[in-house]
Amino acid sequence: MKTKRWIAGFIVLACLAPSYGIMVEVEGRAPADEPMARSQALADALREAVRTGAGVDLVSESQTKNFTMEFDRMFSRARGYVKRYEVVSTGTSGDGFYVVKVKADVGEGMPDTNDKLTLQMMAREHQAPRVAISIDEQIEEVKNGTLASDWLRNQATECGLRVVELERTQGEGGMMAKRARALGRGQEAALRGQGTVSGCDYIIEGAVVGSSTGEQSFYGSKPGKKFSLGLNLKVVDAATGVVILTENAPSRDILIRRVTSDTAAAREAVRQLMEGSPRVADSDAGMKLIRRIFAHWAAEMDLGAVCKLEFTGMDLATAQKLKERLSSVQNVGSVWIRSVDPAGVTVVDCEARLQPLELAAIIESSLPGFKLDRSENRYLSFRPSDKTAAKEDASSPALLYGGIGGGVVLALAAALFFLKSKH
Repeated sequence: MKTKRWIAGFIVLACLAPSYGIMVEVEGRAPADEPMARSQALADALREAVRTGAGVDLVSESQTKNFTMEFDRMFSRARGYVKRYEVVSTGTSGDGFYVVKVKADVGEGMPDTNDKLTLQMMAREHQAPRVAISIDEQIEEVKNGTLASDWLRNQATECGLRVVELERTQGEGGMMAKRARALGRGQEAALRGQGTVSGCDYIIEGAVVGSSTGEQSFYGSKPGKKFSLGLNLKVVDAATGVVILTENAPSRDILIRRVTSDTAAAREAVRQLMEGSPRVADSDAGMKLIRRIFAHWAAEMDLGAVCKLEFTGMDLATAQKLKERLSSVQNVGSVWIRSVDPAGVTVVDCEARLQPLELAAIIESSLPGFKLDRSENRYLSFRPSDKTAAKEDASSPALLYGGIGGGVVLALAAALFFLKSKH
């Protein structure tokens, strides 16, 4: 009896134990100067994990000619194989590549690599980002101006994204601004009133344009509705304003047969425009936008967010000193000096698994001459401290010559007063 209970308990434990596949440790690389280098390198690492662990090369399997352009598709395909992964290290190599090393648990066999299923899985693993949609739709003779927006909203929701209304987030900002003003917090009220505090993580914006070109029938069948449609859409990182993907689809003719109503025909035409044709590779403009959001978001979550740092009056030597200091800090991956303008604003990007204010404290301790001026999600700005600014003003040529000139005037005035009093 005890033996049976022991066997039964062992079976239960075996069923409850996590299922592990093949553990591999691999690295992915991408040119560091690419705008999406981090996401590309992470996708490359996961693709390599699948190739090493499952023996499947996703690039050759999908006949992709340009990995750089299609890394988001590779990322979603790889996540169909990779059960879980851990980022071991990140950073920029000496040969100008951004390198990501991961330890991954790769499943065996042929999993379902359907885009929506893998994106849903990713949404459950990470806190799904908030997405706002703002598309200007101008299709002649079509009254409904939200067809593309409706399609994107439905697809994004099915994939696990949190879709928010842009107007509502702006309205909430206005309400919070009123509250801050009532509490006497004028600066916060001004920032919220200007929309500085964002209510979303990404914005899909752009335009869908076209026209209904009339009816067309074939061999006496019921006439179909013909449309000529094109689109220009982009995904914007709301925190930084960086465009992470632009999708352009030139105008093409779409014929909708078995028309039940003009609105239904227009809706089906827009769906075909967004989904593309199965016969035409890389024509699924709508899903590209959604996949790119997931790839970018996963890189932000797993590799550490990239925080944009702005410094008023920072020279190159100080920027390099800051880069060296931050590169040696734990939980900081890579640091990029984007631009240097000692007379204006110097921009530095810092990849870190730190909260913005934690990063700000490190910067202030490293550069006593600068102090935090403004803090937001993934954005920090610094200006010279009062002592530094006063010292620079006092040593500026204008003030120096002004001081000498003022001394000369005072000396002449004293001499004239002395001579006048003597006479």
